[in-house]
Amino acid sequence: MKTKKSPVDVKKLSKKYKVDINKVIKGWKADKTDTEIAEALHIDLLKLLQIRQEVEEAHLKERIARRKKSSP
Repeated sequence: MKTKKSPVDVKKLSKKYKVDINKVIKGWKADKTDTEIAEALHIDLLKLLQIRQEVEEAHLKERIARRKKSSP
C-alpha cells in the first residue's frame, strides 16, 4: 500500500504557531473538539482555528491540483 505525503508542511506550521501540529492533527483525527485540543495543548482557541484554516486550505489546494492533473 502506498502512503501519500501530506500536503501540510507540518514543520513550517509548527514553527509559525509554536505548537506541535502533529498533536493537533492527531486530536482532530481522534474526534476531539477544538476546545479540548486547545486546552490540552495550552493554546488559544483562535490560534487553533487559524491552524485549521491553513490545514484545510493546503488540502484543498492539493485536491484542486490533483483534479487538474487528472483531467485532459
